Amino acid sequence: MNERIVIVVALIGLALFFRWYIGWRSRRATQQNLQLAHFPLGQAGIIALYTDHCVQCERLQKPALARLQQRRNDIPVVWRSIQEEAELVKQLGIMTVPTTLVRNAQGQIINVNMGYVDEDVLMQQLSAVSAPTTSVRNVNRQMSNEDALMHQLSIISAPPHCL
Repeated sequence: MNERIVIVVALIGLALFFRWYIGWRSRRATQQNLQLAHFPLGQAGIIALYTDHCVQCERLQKPALARLQQRRNDIPVVWRSIQEEAELVKQLGIMTVPTTLVRNAQGQIINVNMGYVDEDVLMQQLSAVSAPTTSVRNVNRQMSNEDALMHQLSIISAPPHCL
């Protein structure tokens, strides 16, 4: 009985260590700048890593990234095979495919997503990198409407001698 408890505790400890290690590698990866020939500096975007026989890559990640590009056509998505990018995979400690790297215009990796990630999560991550111009206009218009409403409320709530 004690042996089983020791084995279970050891396995849980090993799993926790592995999870910590994956997180540490991902955090370390986000501190690096990538100088990739197929992805020039000055442009934010996504680098998607795959293998030829990856079912998740074909059936889940590619359609999700296609939907993302329909929503944000200003964000390029570059597909690279892990065989072609062996040095990058080793440098970042990537252990699974699909993996998506969200990169800012300065070349810094903002997010490393190991495994399938849907377009909504990627949209949230990309919002930290760049916003589409239509959203900026909508935000400005919304702010203007809110300012007008606040002005109206301030007039309504002002003391009579201020009007």
